[in-house]
Amino acid sequence: MAQDCTVVHFSGEPSSVRIETLKTNDAPYKIPDGNQFGTFYTFCIVLSILTYIIDIGLAIILLYYYQANGFGSYFAVTLTFILLPALFMTAFNLRWYIVDHDDQQSMGRTSTCQWIVRIIFLLLQISPLLRYFDTLYYGIRSVVSRNNAHDQMLSTTYYRRMLDEDSNGALLRLFHCFLHAGPQCVIQLIILVRHLSEENHSHVETEMAVVQAWTVLAGVISIAWSLTSYHRSIRFARDDKNKVSWEGIMVAFIWHLMSVVSRVLALSLLAVIYPSWMGFMCILHWVVMSLWLTFEHLTANCVNKCEELFLSCALGLAYVLAFISPRDGPTRYVYLAYYLVCFMENTGALVVWCVTNNSLNNSALYYGAPITQLITFVLAVAFLLLYYRYCHPSSPKGIFITCPSSKSGLSKSYNLRSYS
Repeated sequence: MAQDCTVVHFSGEPSSVRIETLKTNDAPYKIPDGNQFGTFYTFCIVLSILTYIIDIGLAIILLYYYQANGFGSYFAVTLTFILLPALFMTAFNLRWYIVDHDDQQSMGRTSTCQWIVRIIFLLLQISPLLRYFDTLYYGIRSVVSRNNAHDQMLSTTYYRRMLDEDSNGALLRLFHCFLHAGPQCVIQLIILVRHLSEENHSHVETEMAVVQAWTVLAGVISIAWSLTSYHRSIRFARDDKNKVSWEGIMVAFIWHLMSVVSRVLALSLLAVIYPSWMGFMCILHWVVMSLWLTFEHLTANCVNKCEELFLSCALGLAYVLAFISPRDGPTRYVYLAYYLVCFMENTGALVVWCVTNNSLNNSALYYGAPITQLITFVLAVAFLLLYYRYCHPSSPKGIFITCPSSKSGLSKSYNLRSYS
C-alpha cells in the first residue's frame, strides 16, 4: 500500500492549491461527500461577494458626501484608502494570473475571452469579485460533472479549481480588509465620534454621520467575515484537515466580529484625543509583532530570508487589528500572548479617553463607548474559548465537527497564498 504524503511549499508554485500525484492509486480519486460544493459553500461565497460590494459601495457614497459638502481632507483620506489597497490587490492578482497561466494543463489554456474578462475586472479594481464568480462557476461545473458517471475525474479537476479560486479570493479579501476596511473603520469612527462630541449638528452632518456609522458597521463585518472565510477556505483546500461545520463558522464569525469591534473602538477613541499616540502605538505594535514572528521563526517555511521578512512584516501589520495563525500547530499560548497585549493597549486607550473628559457633554458617548469596548473584548475571548473548546475541527470535545476527510492518494502543495 502506497503511503500518503503532504508536500508544503510556500513559494515557487504557480497556484495556491496544486495536486501532486506522489503515489499510485488503485482507484480514481473521489471527492468525499462532505467536501463537495453545495448550498452552504454557495452561501459563504455569496456572503463574501455581498460584504465586499457593500463595503466598497458605502465608501464611495461617503466620497460623494465629502466632495459635495466641501470636506476636502476627509475626501482625500477616504479616497487614499480606497485606491491604494485596490491597486495593491490588482497587482498581486495580475501576477497570480500570469504565473498560473503556464500551469493549466488539466483545464487547457486560458482563452482570450477569459483574459478580456480578467482585464476588465482588474481595470475596475474589483479583482476579488472575479475570483468569487470563478469559484461559483467551477463549483457548479464540479456538481454537474459529478452527476455524469463518465466525468468523475473532470469533476475532481473542477473541484480543485474551485478550491484554488476560493483560496486566492479569500487571501485577496484579507489584503482588502487590512489595507482598506480596517483603516476606513478607524478613520470614519474618529470623524463620527468627533461629530457626536459636538453640541450643534447641521442636517448635512447628520446625514453623513448615518452613512459613516453604516460604513463602520459594514467594515467590521467585512473584516470578521474575511478572517472566518479565509480559515474555512484553507481547511476545505486540504485533504488532511477536518472541515469546519456551519455552527463552527458562526461561532468563529462572532468571535472575530467582537474582537474587531473592540480593537477598532479602542484605537478610534485614542485617536480622537491624541492621534499621534495612536499612530505610535500601532507602529510599535507592528514592529514588536514583526520581530516576534521573525525571531521565533513562525514563518520559517518561506524560501528565503527576504520572503520570510516580508511575510513577518505583513502579518505584523495585520496583527494591529486581528490575529492570523502563520502556520499549523498549537496556538493557545500565542492567542494568550496576543490578547494580553491587546488588552493592555486597549485599557490604556480607555484610560486616556476617560481622563481627558472630552465628551462629557454627551454622556451616552462618554460612558457607552468604553463600556461597549470592554463588553465586546470579553465576548471575543468567550467565543474564542467556545470555538476551540467545542467547535474547532480538531477539538477532542467538539460537538459541531464534520467528518474527517477521506485519505486519498493525492497530496497538496501550498505556496505563500495559503500559509495557514
